[in-house]
Parts: sequence; C-alpha cells; structure tokens
Amino acid sequence: MNIYITLDYEIYFGENHGTVEKCILYPTSELIRIAEKHNVRFCFFVDCGFVLKLDEFRKKFPQLEKDYKAITEQIKYLYDTGHDIQLHIHPHWEDSYYNGERWIIDVKRYKLVDFNETEIADIVYRYKKVLTDLTGKQIFAYRAGGWCLQPFSKLKKAFKQNNITLDSSVFRNGFYSSKNYNYDFREAPDKDIYRFEDEPEKENANGFFTELPISGIRNSPLFFWRLFLLGRKNPYLHKPLGDGKAMAAPGQRKKMLTQYTNCTVSIDGYNANLLQKALKKLQKKKFEQMVVIGHPKALSRYSIQKLEEFVVKNKEINTFTTFTQQFKV
Repeated sequence: MNIYITLDYEIYFGENHGTVEKCILYPTSELIRIAEKHNVRFCFFVDCGFVLKLDEFRKKFPQLEKDYKAITEQIKYLYDTGHDIQLHIHPHWEDSYYNGERWIIDVKRYKLVDFNETEIADIVYRYKKVLTDLTGKQIFAYRAGGWCLQPFSKLKKAFKQNNITLDSSVFRNGFYSSKNYNYDFREAPDKDIYRFEDEPEKENANGFFTELPISGIRNSPLFFWRLFLLGRKNPYLHKPLGDGKAMAAPGQRKKMLTQYTNCTVSIDGYNANLLQKALKKLQKKKFEQMVVIGHPKALSRYSIQKLEEFVVKNKEINTFTTFTQQFKV
C-alpha cells in the first residue's frame, strides 16, 4: 500500500485566524520530527494566497516580515529534506487584507469558481509561481480549498495551461452545501485512483487529469460524541495546537452528532485514532493507495502521538510516499 500523509498548510479563516507560529510553524516542526526520526516523507499543500499576502503586506507592516521569513524558510526546508510541496488554493485571499493588527478575511468568494475564467487563470499562475520560485521544482498536484472543485469545467483550461495534472480533493460520498462553499462527490467511483476530464467525480479512462482521492471513512454519531467529550475532559491532549477557530459550517455539528457521516481519513485530532482501521478497510478492498488528510493547525498532541504510532507500525510493510515520488513528470 502506498500511504500519502498530506497536510493543508494554512491558518484558520474565521474571525479568529490564529498565529503563524501556533497554526503552522510549531505543528509542522512536530511533523518534521516524526518524518526525520522514522525516515518517511509527507506531502504539504501550501496555501499560496496567504504567502502572497504576507509578501505584499510585509512591506507596509514590518511585523509580518518575521512570519513571511519563517514560513518561506520552513517550506524550503521541507522541500530540501525530501517532502513534497504542492498547490493549495484558497482564493478568498484575493479579497482579504491586513489592517495593522490582524487579517481581515473576506470569504464571499471562497471558491475558485467564484471568479471568472480570466481571473482563475491568473490566480492559478500566480499561486503556482510562489512555489516554483521557492523550491525551483515543477508543481503538478492540486488540492482545492474546502474541497470546492466544482464545476471543474470552469477550471479545466487554467489547470491545463499551468500543467496541473493531478488532483487530490475528492473523497468518497462527500457532500456539503452552504452559502460560501459546497462540494458533491456522491457520484465519484469507489476507486483509489482514476482519470477524469471535465468533472473530478466522473471517471473518464481517457481523461487528461488523474484523481487520487482522499481516502474516505463513514463515522457514527458515537464517534463524534466521544470526540467532543474527550476534548472537554482532557483539553491538553485533545485541543488543537492551532490557536484560531475554524470557519463556521452551519448544520455540520448537528449532523455529525445525530447521523452517520461520510468523512475523510484524517490525522486531525481524534480522527487519527481511526488510521489503522481505515487502512485495513482499504486493504480489504485491495486498494493500493491510501491518502490521509491533515492540517498542522488542527493537529493535537494526541493526533501527533497516533500518527507516529501509525508510522512505526506500517513503515516496514507499507510505503509512506509522496506525489512526486509516485507521479514524476
């Protein structure tokens, strides 16, 4: 089994966005510790819009210079030590700014498809260039912010122009709809890898693009009750390391506490407890790819511990790998 540990490298997007140190730098340093100790490598999808905004506003607000320097140096270190650096786009940064004290984040245009095709082409080009300038490497893989990838037909031209050939945003039976963001993967094939052309949830054997879906798992309400109760009982172990707060997802908590929910296989918080269970289910299906998602900001002391246990248990019998290692272009 090829196992991809993938991290969306970003701050929070709500009113309380948190700090770079606690949402990104420190939890990523813990991931680096695990990787170097056990000689494995992870995949980091970098929120390039934030890097661009730091670069823009550090000229006016010198306090941002420290954040910009720390993030760019950590990205370079990750790349230099063999980790994968790939493209993650949260285009709301186009409408957001720093007011001298905090980031004012406008999520009215949260999805890339909220922009016109000329704007989309410009955003994909500029955001990708951030990474190529930092690493000198070819960027070819993508993860959509908030899983918002549809309708992909509006993004297709820009992706082809910028040689983005692989996506890892879809997860089996994923579905959510709200004012600012939505996705619907209920028609996606139950496969660990496939090709597509116009829409990522519709397989096309002759498609230009490759979809490497995030592995999915179906969780019961009991799992989420346990998650919330543990967070209250032992916040030191289960509280996220990031010091911000997630953007509101109306109705999502009630849904999770009252019905079975289709989720991603994740290392965020208590979700990391399910890694081995998810691996066994994928092996039973005879899948050869396992894609795990995580966010440095949402990691907890517990999840870091469980991730390391998972790596130790599986590194000799499975392959912890990256997109670049498996899909060299």
